Amino acid sequence: MLGDRLKELREDSGMNQDQLADILGVTRSAISSYETNTNMPSLDMAIKLADIFNVSLDYLSCRTKERTNLNLFDKNNKALILDMIKLIEKYK
Repeated sequence: MLGDRLKELREDSGMNQDQLADILGVTRSAISSYETNTNMPSLDMAIKLADIFNVSLDYLSCRTKERTNLNLFDKNNKALILDMIKLIEKYK
């Protein structure tokens, strides 16, 4: 769910809830409510979150496992990039 993904991204970036809240101009409890799936962020807030963590909205909302939008890449390279991601995931 989005909350789990958000918490993972925040922790991976070394931020605590207070720091993320300050960046977004919201309260720590708002961040906590997103991470516990008590409340969902608005579309505008989700876009800001995706931008902060440099991920796609699809990744943030758990619709894909790829952090970036591969449609931005040349179609010929897409399969190669996906294979590389799978290898990295396999040997993590």
